[in-house]
Amino acid sequence: MVQQYEQALSRSKTIEKTSKSTMTVFKISILALIAVLILLHGASAAPNGIKVTVIDQDPYPAQPGQQFRLWVQAENVGSGTINNITLQVNASYPFSISSGNATKTYSDLYSGSKVYNEFFLYVDQNATNGPQNLSIRYQVDGGNWIVTNFTVYIGGIINMDNQGTLIIENVTSNPEAFMPGDEGIIWVTLKNNATPQQSATGNKTNISNARIQSADLYSPEELVVTSTALYDLGIIAPGDTIRLPFRVTIPEGTPDGTYLLTLNVTGSSYEYNIKRNIEVTVDSTGIKAIPSKEPKMNGTDVVVEIDIVNYHQGTIRGVVVIPELEGVDFYPAEYFIGEMKPDDLYTAKFTVKQNGSKINETAAITSVYYNGNNLHEDETNVKINASAASGLTGGVSWTTYLIIAVAIIIVAAVGAHLYLKKKKEIGLVDYLKQKKEEKFPKKKSE
Repeated sequence: MVQQYEQALSRSKTIEKTSKSTMTVFKISILALIAVLILLHGASAAPNGIKVTVIDQDPYPAQPGQQFRLWVQAENVGSGTINNITLQVNASYPFSISSGNATKTYSDLYSGSKVYNEFFLYVDQNATNGPQNLSIRYQVDGGNWIVTNFTVYIGGIINMDNQGTLIIENVTSNPEAFMPGDEGIIWVTLKNNATPQQSATGNKTNISNARIQSADLYSPEELVVTSTALYDLGIIAPGDTIRLPFRVTIPEGTPDGTYLLTLNVTGSSYEYNIKRNIEVTVDSTGIKAIPSKEPKMNGTDVVVEIDIVNYHQGTIRGVVVIPELEGVDFYPAEYFIGEMKPDDLYTAKFTVKQNGSKINETAAITSVYYNGNNLHEDETNVKINASAASGLTGGVSWTTYLIIAVAIIIVAAVGAHLYLKKKKEIGLVDYLKQKKEEKFPKKKSE
């Protein structure tokens, strides 16, 4: 009996330990689940998809005791629309900003879009020359502030030993003129226009190299610049050039016209900066197919000639013309043109097989081409009804009938001449004269 009691007691303790262990695991699991939910909630509540960039500062460097301007860009780099974005300059010594100018709120920021705002700050007159940190922060729907730190230079001229003269030597784009929906690159060529020389100032030697600290292209209008700013581009020797690429997107539905993008180049100091407008042309016109002649019959087939004209303001390439009409075969099936400059005209010639039935329909002429690296298609409807062509009767012209009739007459005359020579030993001409005299005898003179 005692032994049974001890065994029962042992089993009871084992069950109690197992229950405590199970409860401990359960509590830990609950706590872990709560922690995960908190983290997920915090992650979902955190505002994502905003990128803040300082794209311009004037003057550069900022000067003690003076006001300077910051041009700040906020971009939605996420995939959805972000609502109620507040952008704020969090100024601390040596910077200050009025409360009315420090904050800017935007209601909606769509995916891929950008907004801009100017902030005017003041530099304390006792500020130390050199780099200083400035914080710009944002929040979404009253959530947590997200802080980004930027460096603002204060004081005289930075890198004074690089005094080259930067100029914009050339601006090109691919494509030359954009169409709505296009993506392309704008190339800006910068040149150090200085001549190689050196000059001494005290115990410091100044050379005519040009230093580029940053370069950026931004758009305050409908166009979208997808490239980020370029930094620390180094030194350009006198007479040398550097070519900078910037990617641009033209949204669908953009109206035709000329748009101005702004190029900001920070040189050795604000005395050597560049700020210029860059023109971008948007032109939605493309290729048009125009019937150059009336369709003509060629036996049982129809020959169609179509003028292909480039109305676009830029050069296009890879042009292919494709005629289409259900149940009808065209030869060639495609007409390749290749490159077309503005206002170029080429004539595409097609033979249409009737297949025993008369053609009296309209064909779709599709022109496929590239504007830059963007594929486009333009379609024009063209009549290929050969019955409308003048001088056509059943596919054979009256001149053909005339030629056939003359040939028959000649063959008959030659045959008759040979027959009379053989049978009556008289030529055709003499035979005709003889018959004429027999029918119309001459009167005998009295």
